[in-house]
Amino acid sequence: PKFGLIYQPVKDKVALFANYLNGFSNPAPSLNAATNVYTYWKPEQANQLEGGVKLDLLDNRISSTISYYMIKVKDKVRDMGDGTAAQDGTQESKGFEIDIIANPVNGLNIVAGYGYNDNSFTLDTKANQGKRAPWTPKNVANGWISYRIMKGAAKGLGAGAGFNYAGQVYFDVDEKFSVPAYTVFNGTVFFDQAKYRISVKVNNLAGTEYWNFYGQPQKPREILGSISYKF
Repeated sequence: PKFGLIYQPVKDKVALFANYLNGFSNPAPSLNAATNVYTYWKPEQANQLEGGVKLDLLDNRISSTISYYMIKVKDKVRDMGDGTAAQDGTQESKGFEIDIIANPVNGLNIVAGYGYNDNSFTLDTKANQGKRAPWTPKNVANGWISYRIMKGAAKGLGAGAGFNYAGQVYFDVDEKFSVPAYTVFNGTVFFDQAKYRISVKVNNLAGTEYWNFYGQPQKPREILGSISYKF
């Protein structure tokens, strides 16, 4: 089941929202070492609550969404440490997200976002109790700013730059192996006309050495050029 509500205290400018969602996941059957019999577990259940506000201000020149969420998972299968398992484990995840889009003047566009996530195994084996789930950074953020000339002989000429940030993540619940936090900067220059567009983009401007959440190495500095024609 899922359920949601939206209320606009200021029409087309301020909207409050809330929603509820239930989901499930089927754990794989497991062999009980004590009895040598397969156990077919019931589905794990997750319940999510989310609420927030959406803003459209200054004649839609600034738009923002701010939300808070909480997810609780129950009926997780956990190892009891004696060769048996029980389906009473729980996990909790909560945090907030902020997204902003702004066009303060014609031709100028700003996009920014930030997310915070706090999660933990609230009932699990002794070794996992209170630890974070793997591959989940606490903090992520992004930003992008671009400007395009709107009038004159250089109309359509523009440039943009931005970044992506991800906090440290662990590969395992024991928190022994991790991927360090990283920030990657990107930039572009373009010339956009009614019938064609020419652009050059540089990803990872600083040549940062970094890995994704799963430990896979990512591309070094990359330069991309494109020419497109519009029919």
